[in-house]
Amino acid sequence: MQSQNSDPLDQLRYAINDLIDRIKAQQQHNLIQDNRLSDHDRQIEEIEESMELFFRKIGQFEYLIGRNQELEEKKDSYWRD
Repeated sequence: MQSQNSDPLDQLRYAINDLIDRIKAQQQHNLIQDNRLSDHDRQIEEIEESMELFFRKIGQFEYLIGRNQELEEKKDSYWRD
């Protein structure tokens, strides 16, 4: 803490240095937050890609189930005839 009797120029230097330290600390905090956000964005993109693939596979699976049912029905009708 600066004493009340110190030179106004010294008080100004102290205040400026304090502000600089606070700005540097805030910049470091912002950098950490930016990195976290980037990581989260990357994870979200990976999840979205996985979900798209999953839903495409579900569509293929549903098609195969339907095709299998058609073939089973054809086989059954072939054996009945």
